[in-house]
Amino acid sequence: MAAANAPIVMREALTLPSIGINPQFITFTHVTMESDKYICVRETSPQNSVVIVDMNMPMQPLRRPITADSALMNPNSRILALKAQIPGTTQDHLQIFNIEAKTKIKSHQMPEQVVFWKWITPKMLGLVTQTSLYHWSIEGETEPIKMFDRAANLTNNQIINYKCDPTEKWLVLIGIAPGAPERPQLVKGNMQLFSVDQQRSQALEAHAASFASFKVVGNEKPSLLICFSSKTLNAGQITSKLHVIELGAQPGKPGFTKKQADLFFPLDFADDFPVAMQISQKYSLVYVITKLGLLFVYDLETATAVYRNRISADPIFLTTEASNVGGFYAINRKGQVLLATVNEAAIVPFVSGQLNNLELAVNLAKRGNLPGAENLVVQRFQELFSQTKYKEAAELAAESPQGILRTLETVAKFQSVPVQAGQTPPLLQYFGTLLTRGKLNGFESLELSRLVVNQNKKNLLENWLAEDKLECSEELGDLVKVNNVTYISTSEVSLTYLKLLILVNIT
Repeated sequence: MAAANAPIVMREALTLPSIGINPQFITFTHVTMESDKYICVRETSPQNSVVIVDMNMPMQPLRRPITADSALMNPNSRILALKAQIPGTTQDHLQIFNIEAKTKIKSHQMPEQVVFWKWITPKMLGLVTQTSLYHWSIEGETEPIKMFDRAANLTNNQIINYKCDPTEKWLVLIGIAPGAPERPQLVKGNMQLFSVDQQRSQALEAHAASFASFKVVGNEKPSLLICFSSKTLNAGQITSKLHVIELGAQPGKPGFTKKQADLFFPLDFADDFPVAMQISQKYSLVYVITKLGLLFVYDLETATAVYRNRISADPIFLTTEASNVGGFYAINRKGQVLLATVNEAAIVPFVSGQLNNLELAVNLAKRGNLPGAENLVVQRFQELFSQTKYKEAAELAAESPQGILRTLETVAKFQSVPVQAGQTPPLLQYFGTLLTRGKLNGFESLELSRLVVNQNKKNLLENWLAEDKLECSEELGDLVKVNNVTYISTSEVSLTYLKLLILVNIT
């Protein structure tokens, strides 16, 4: 497929050998990338050193003579965490440094070896030992706090990832183990999901996992989801799946219905397996990345397959989220640092044309404010209107990508609907929907203000002005002046109202 039409664009952001990194150090145990800000490489020859690559200026790496078994740059700031085994013991010495201030923030001597560690938030490190998992805050004098014991399914596993959800109430640990004797290359994936509130673990088969949030229609609070991918061998049959499940469903509220989908591996990738998963909250997409460089893209809401392609000819061993662009970085054994981003001009036409999935195309366009679904959205809006489904039509117009339905014609269409006795006018339904989603534009602000003033509900207008829900215009200023609408809060004058006062020269 031509790159211009592909829904996901891959580009090489950097190659580590080009900045002097020896290929022998481009491995899982030597390279870390805790966020899209920094890459950290640990070198052991010709001398021990740590190389810090700032992704804003990658061709100017910072090399420091440091001896360590592992080095992690903080996701947000120039803070470096170092781990080194104390000679002659199985204990690890942990240190956290502020690079700019050249000061040590804190240190700790772990009584057992830390086999894997990771920044799980900008203020917290997750430490995994052979038996347990700890959290260590960089703030204060606190020592690492034990969170849970490793589950039996992770015994003798190589730990490859650890994550927590934004509330730090759900934790997930991922490990891999040798494959079955008949298929040793197809490694087993094991996952331990732990609830902090319930103090309970669940052991599952999975190679990669990630937390996500999704707003279910009718529930103002987002649902917390766990997504995980697995590839298992049972009785000679391989099963590859993606699962999306809600955690801690909210009582009495609409919940997320669990989803699952197949991962279709080509025949020549029979022993390939997922090594990472990233979630694009910006577009509500799930990225599953495999060891041999395959990328699977799924819609988070429906677990519908969107795209599959090989993004790397060399094995991938590390990925991290690129949240600002809704994509991810991946590092392969060759030292390529690859950046995957959504092709905003192509993804919606691809889903509607190549996949023939019009509903998903419209939903993607709405969620990501993407072009390519204009005709589909207008057609769907007209269908809803003709079926007198005014609430659904209002929601579609409010969420229409790039505001294509936020027009005078739409307002006029709702105005033209006869008002039924005892029912909310469709026009008010429309404006109410818009107000729950943000600020009205100029002509919407004016039409709604006229409506409530005519109904002698000036208090509503005052509230909206106070909340900065209306866009200023001279016409709105005239309406405010003529109808003696005032809004002065006890603490400050509404900025919007002040603008209106200036517009109509009220002193």
